[in-house]
Amino acid sequence: MHRTIVLITLSAFLFTACGKQVTDPELNAETAPEWPVVDAVASYDMDVTLDPEHKTLTGHERITYVNTGETSIHDVIFHLYLNAFRDDHSSIFMQEAGPSHRGFSLDTDHPGWTEVTSIHLEDGTPLSFELIEDETLGRLELPHPIAPGKTLILEIDFKAQLPQVFARTGFYEDFFMVGQWFPKLGVWQNDRWNAYPFHANSEFFADFGDYDVRITVPEQYVIAATGLPVSSTANEDGTQTTQFEAKGVIDFAWSASPHFKQSTRKVDGTEIVYVYLPEHEFTVERVLYAAETAVSHFGDWYGMYPYPRLTIVDVPDQAEGAGGMEYPMLVAAGLADLTGLGIMKGRLDRLLETVTVHEIAHEWWYAVVAFNEAEEPWLDEGITDYSTVRLMDRVYGPNDTVLQLGGIELDYLQMRRMEYLADPLVPMYGKAWDFDQINYGIATYSKPVLALSTLENVVGEQTMLEIMSTFFEQYKFSHPTTQDFRSVAEDVAGQKLDWFFDGLVYGDDVLNYTVTSVNEHSLTVERQGELIIPTEVEVTFEDGTTEMTAWDGVQDEMTFDYPDRASIRQAEVDPHQKILVDLQWSDNGLSRRMDVMSWLAVSARLLFQIQDFLLGQGGL
Repeated sequence: MHRTIVLITLSAFLFTACGKQVTDPELNAETAPEWPVVDAVASYDMDVTLDPEHKTLTGHERITYVNTGETSIHDVIFHLYLNAFRDDHSSIFMQEAGPSHRGFSLDTDHPGWTEVTSIHLEDGTPLSFELIEDETLGRLELPHPIAPGKTLILEIDFKAQLPQVFARTGFYEDFFMVGQWFPKLGVWQNDRWNAYPFHANSEFFADFGDYDVRITVPEQYVIAATGLPVSSTANEDGTQTTQFEAKGVIDFAWSASPHFKQSTRKVDGTEIVYVYLPEHEFTVERVLYAAETAVSHFGDWYGMYPYPRLTIVDVPDQAEGAGGMEYPMLVAAGLADLTGLGIMKGRLDRLLETVTVHEIAHEWWYAVVAFNEAEEPWLDEGITDYSTVRLMDRVYGPNDTVLQLGGIELDYLQMRRMEYLADPLVPMYGKAWDFDQINYGIATYSKPVLALSTLENVVGEQTMLEIMSTFFEQYKFSHPTTQDFRSVAEDVAGQKLDWFFDGLVYGDDVLNYTVTSVNEHSLTVERQGELIIPTEVEVTFEDGTTEMTAWDGVQDEMTFDYPDRASIRQAEVDPHQKILVDLQWSDNGLSRRMDVMSWLAVSARLLFQIQDFLLGQGGL
């Protein structure tokens, strides 16, 4: 069932910013920013120096870790993500990705790696560190276990080689996107370390903590980073050191370039900073408007953005692999360009806004609620994509074109529907590495956004908003699971939602509603497939009147009789196309006078031509 299909993976981007000197009045002690109150489990105090000539990092980190579990911990597991890029074949990541990852190939002349050069306890006791699995994980045996409630402090020196931009991180000339760059602890859960080797489809999972990071770069560079800049020092060697602070976050990423400019806005108490390249100055108003509306709408719908700043970083046209990615308080965006791809003439009218909105939506779900993106990727990407669709629909209009090809226009949901229909039997639930690259996109983006939009149509918009806001407020900063989401959804909706969770999330159920016959005073509808979703049947009579009848869909086939009405002109099941996972809308309607009322569909073959390009746009 793993067929070659078109997958349009739209995603987004990451960031936070600082100029060469910090002059923001909000950084004064008298106007100290408000941070969310979050129990810090893994906190990092770090110093890092960028060598832009050799594309290397030299760093030191002091990790303060609290055992919040109920059993003692005898060893520690670290992620060393950059080791996935040592070459093009030895890591699990590269074996799964093949020659390229989302349309981009690893430059083997510019690989990436991380090396721990020393590690010791706070008192100076040296410790032995070993690389395990494919060297994207490291293990540290502790001389004494960490008892429940106790704290471990580690001092670590490390070096890192940044790859030429690949899989969200790296350099292009003098532009640097620095993500997953430091030795980072796994998550202790259920008496074990939740830490997997770096997989090609997998993103990340980490504990909340406080970060105090000092970044040293050449003085002409502008730095953008997670958190807020709190100080900047000019050094005698022609470098500058900028200190960033972030509290209650799950990660820290940064970017640097001597060409960055910045523009700021403020909405609902949050400073929005767009750090962009001069050649993309024409995007400033578009990006900032999208960001303002996203922060405002998501705050109204789900709950307020809890951090004082959100930074959006622009990436060079030649470094698209660094775009479309989210980190706490930081998203990376960029432009999509179809020029020179040899495909049909087309434009992506709203891709810039869509990616920006999508990555900002991640700030609520990835960064604050903090799902396990490795084990349950559908939760983060699916809810984020659903949030993206809602906002794009309400701000830019329900029919605003995202993609235009050869005179055919597609909006966001139409593209997702085309992807879903290519292989609708893929379950949404599963670990990231359970799927190949194409089916990963269906399982985590296309199918979830259609399923969640269908859920909204079934329970009603206000109930759906209550589900999402209740879930956000109840589970922010707590790493919830699919079962937690199910508990909230069914409680708020006041009904069992087996069709959604058992049928679509965990199962491979499908559904096609069809009108099979229309007679003078009766009609027959049929449910094909095991998925049962309540719907409606609309009948139009020859005298111009209409009647809408609810149908629970439980029966495989249902006949509706209208003996006392005028003759039936036509009938349609799900007339407003609320059920977005219906396999074939073209057979939903039937008339006594003409054949099937067709819904204009777009061949998936058209989308195949842009698969690699759009996969490349997706940091996911």
